Formats: sequence, structure tokens, C-alpha cells
Amino acid sequence: MQVESCFNRPYKILVVLLMSIITVCFLGFVAAPKNIVVVADGVTTKIEVRALTVKGALADAGVVLSDADGYVITNADKLEDGAIVEVIRAMPIKVWKAGRTTDYSIGRGTVKEVLDAIGVEYGDCKVYPALSEKPTSGMTINVIANGAKMATEIRELPYEVKLQNSDALPRGRREVITPGKNGETKVIMRIVNVGNREFTREVAEEVITPAQPEVVAIGTGANMLETSRGYVRYKQVKQVEATAYTLAEGNGDGVTSIGIVPYKGIIAVDPSEIPYGTRVYIPGYGFAMAGDTGGAIEGNRIDLYMEHYPDAIKWGRRTVNMYILE
Repeated sequence: MQVESCFNRPYKILVVLLMSIITVCFLGFVAAPKNIVVVADGVTTKIEVRALTVKGALADAGVVLSDADGYVITNADKLEDGAIVEVIRAMPIKVWKAGRTTDYSIGRGTVKEVLDAIGVEYGDCKVYPALSEKPTSGMTINVIANGAKMATEIRELPYEVKLQNSDALPRGRREVITPGKNGETKVIMRIVNVGNREFTREVAEEVITPAQPEVVAIGTGANMLETSRGYVRYKQVKQVEATAYTLAEGNGDGVTSIGIVPYKGIIAVDPSEIPYGTRVYIPGYGFAMAGDTGGAIEGNRIDLYMEHYPDAIKWGRRTVNMYILE
């Protein structure tokens, strides 16, 4: 008995031809060139690939994956133009389950992917850190039965101190710019009974309130002086013998040798040692300017103008450091 085909020969040829065209078009579409970025071993590479899979694209980029290594596409759902593929090298990870800790070397994008890759069942368990968390080197993943006894505890999270150099402060001086503030964390613990004693095992920690770091400036400025107006920079310090005078002791016409009416802050100097107009700071007197002179003022000798005679008498004669300001 002869069975006739349901398709005549011309139709068979047409179907095969159409299928071939569809296959070629499909392969041409998926194999179209894609510009991707590969991040592996600290190196970022931009490359054009035609691979259909991520592993193929990584091979095109010269990146070799071991079975323990993994990868994630950080900005897309699949390998497509513009995708960023990040390689995750195998790292040491511990898994604690049923009272037993097992060491693994595995690289994956999430805790869930790690457990799936090593074949650890977690469907009816609580997992800490969460399944969506990104694994880190040395992490311990805790897989705990739903009926396990758990406890939580709120703890203080100490702030850290961040140091930054400041040329506006004298060298070695510290100044708090932003005070630190402690935060809070919630610690999740597994309670285990051994005989008639109860023990706790920390399995996770969640930050409730982040700590605010304390920012401290460390002085790196040279030749800085602290005054009532803050820190000032000086270029030279001279040890001088300082006396005091009042308007009655001047030249009699009520003006200084440079033609200004004296006021608190004008000092008489030897212009050959300290030019007129020089700004200085004198401890116990304050900021001043060289604006007068006198017959007895020579070398490292200065005279400080005082508005009141008792103040001049109280000052007397003393040796002081005079800071010549920048």
C-alpha cells in the first residue's frame, strides 16, 4: 500500500526555503555586532562582539572563567548593545546550616546564586544575609530553619574619625570641623540550647541609623599664630625690647612721623629694621602697624602707642616676640 505525502514536492521545497530564510534572518539578528563593556580583574575593556552568550562574549574579550567564577550584567537583563558585564572571581565564602559550617570558593552576583551554585537547599529556611545581597569575600551565609528560635538586639554603632589636612591651621594642631554621631544597628541572633544552657550566635546585622563620621582638620600650615581674631600667618618673628608711649610724649604736633594721628595699634620702629607700613602682631598688645619712630628707637627697639598714660606705665619695658605678618 502506498502512502501519499500530505505535501506535494513543490510545497516541500517552498517550506524548506522559507525555514532557511527564517533561520538565516534569526541568526543574523542575534549575531549582530554588540558594543559591550567588560569589567574583569580591575580592568575595564570596551569591545565589539558577535557572541550569542555572555561566556562567548567574555572569551572574545580574552577573559577566562573557571567553574567557580561568575558574572553579572549590571545595567541590562541580557547581553545586548551597551551592556556592562562584570566578572566576579571566586572568593572564600562560608555557609552555616544545621549547626555545620562549610567552606566554599565561589563567585556569584547574589547570595541566592551562591546557594544555587553550590546546591544548598534554602526553600523552607531563613537566609542571612538576604538572598538578594551581594556576596563579599569571607562572608558567612546563614541558612536557618523557619522554626528556629531567634532574637534581636539594638546596638550602638560607633562613628569613625576622618582626618583631613588644613593649611589654614598651625602645623600639628587639631580642630573638629564636624562632630561625629553614633548610629544604631539591629543584630539578629540564632538562639541555641545546649543542655540546660542557652547560647546565641550572631547571624546578621542591619544598620538602622548610620553613624555620622567626625571630621577633624589637622594643621599643616607653617608659621601660624593663634590670635583673638583667629589664626594668622607670619613670615618672621623678631625678639624686641618694647616700651610704651602716649600722645603727650610724641613730637608735640599730634601726628606720627609719617603724618597720621596715632591710635592704638601704631608702633614706633627703626625704619631701617622694620619698614613703615609693616603689619605685626605683639602678644599682650595685639595687631599693629609700623607708623612712627623716635630718637631713642634704634635696632630691635619698639615703642607701642597707648591711649592712656596708666596703660603705658603698666606696660613698662619688656622683651617680647614680635610677629611680622604676611
